[in-house]
Amino acid sequence: MKPDVKVPIAAFSKKYNLSPREQDVLRLMIDRVVNAEDISQKLGISQNTVRIHVKNINNKVGARSKTEILSAFIDFLESYYERILSGGAQEPHQVPT
Repeated sequence: MKPDVKVPIAAFSKKYNLSPREQDVLRLMIDRVVNAEDISQKLGISQNTVRIHVKNINNKVGARSKTEILSAFIDFLESYYERILSGGAQEPHQVPT
């Protein structure tokens, strides 16, 4: 069973100012859809557009690859849930610092 990551994705996206379409690409990457062809088919956009979205996410997150994007999300997720478990939970729409 996969944990629900909708709220952390929204918080991560807010922190890094990701566009709605960049969020769509991120969600698919988190769901293990990582190559441009598969993402483009799922979203109904060109592979080149997918590459542009990934490049934009890289720039905003400070990553150099899809692997680094996912690593940054995992780090964010760990701190997000650590904060909740330590009693410092914030409203779901707020971004942990």
